[in-house]
Amino acid sequence: MSEKRRKKIVVLIDWYLPGYKAGGPIQSVANMVLRLKQDFDFVIVTGDTDESETTPYTDVKSDEWNTLADGTRVYYFSKQGRKFSTLKKIMLQEQADVFYLNSLFSVFFTMYPLIIRKYFLPSRKIILACRGMLGKGALDIKSGKKKLFLMTARLIGLYKNVNWHASTEIEAKEIALNFGKHQKVSVATNLTALKSCPSFDRKKEVGKVRFVYLSRISPIKNLLASIHTILKLPDTYQVEFDIYGPIDDVSYWEKCKLAITKIPPHIKINYKGAIANSEAIKVLESYHFVLLQTYHENFCHSIIESMAAGCVAVITDQTPWRNLTAVKAGWDIPLDDEPALVETLKTCCEMDEVTFNEWSRAAFNFAERVINNPQLIEDNKRLFA
Repeated sequence: MSEKRRKKIVVLIDWYLPGYKAGGPIQSVANMVLRLKQDFDFVIVTGDTDESETTPYTDVKSDEWNTLADGTRVYYFSKQGRKFSTLKKIMLQEQADVFYLNSLFSVFFTMYPLIIRKYFLPSRKIILACRGMLGKGALDIKSGKKKLFLMTARLIGLYKNVNWHASTEIEAKEIALNFGKHQKVSVATNLTALKSCPSFDRKKEVGKVRFVYLSRISPIKNLLASIHTILKLPDTYQVEFDIYGPIDDVSYWEKCKLAITKIPPHIKINYKGAIANSEAIKVLESYHFVLLQTYHENFCHSIIESMAAGCVAVITDQTPWRNLTAVKAGWDIPLDDEPALVETLKTCCEMDEVTFNEWSRAAFNFAERVINNPQLIEDNKRLFA
């Protein structure tokens, strides 16, 4: 008996592996491919250069098909090769059951595919994941341009007959708010790669603490607020705060660097650069708490992966990960409540080793429940049904 044909899903995304500087969307798609490849035939169409870089990846062939180690076929467009006609040819030849888009605002990997599908492949299903771009915190950044774009998109029906992928019920409401309540929306939480269990015996002295930031350096991630709050900790504590992530916004990073110049002797703040996701779990195991005062997240892989590495979370109430304190996995503090954040950071400093390791294990257990939840797999499968 012949094997049942798997549905072909052609994924269009600005950045993909081996890239990592674009953060969450790369991880979301890579994890989806990893965990659903037995059920679907995934094909990726992407760019050949990481975000904010000018040099293409050294280990891929541009403007042609590549086969990755996991068997996934990937077409890497060069900057010069990004032609409407070439993209149209690929979309027609691949005979996809579903085209899966991963940005609201990408011209080449979202706008062009929507136009090609409308005029040449009208029967093909389109799924669009807006990747947190409709959250208030995200829309408030460069809000004028984004509001004008969304208004124009609605007027010309750019997203007509699109099936939406929302990562949470909150994101589903954001889609309805911006495009109307009659949109076709499927809710499926992003998938995270399975992680090995870390050790829970890391050292933690009362009065000493190591915080880590692991995310893009961009206004929406609100790193500056974390720096300002740490500077309010008294000199009875010894504090380290290490920052990992690509610099998305140079002018914003200059403000962060200026704030760092004002640190007192009992605080150390270091920028460690960007790291690949494959390196993150090992790096994270040497820290106590992950600190991310983000304005908005529809998922945030760095939070879950930090918790999977045993880091206790100190985050805002603008992510899906709520009520952390009740299970001793961390704190989700109201975004603008700086006094509460200061008191939380003091609590982190004062934790002893036994208490910290209890919370560290609880953070890991929280992440493991998210990562291994079988319902998430089923929800993601239903996206492509």
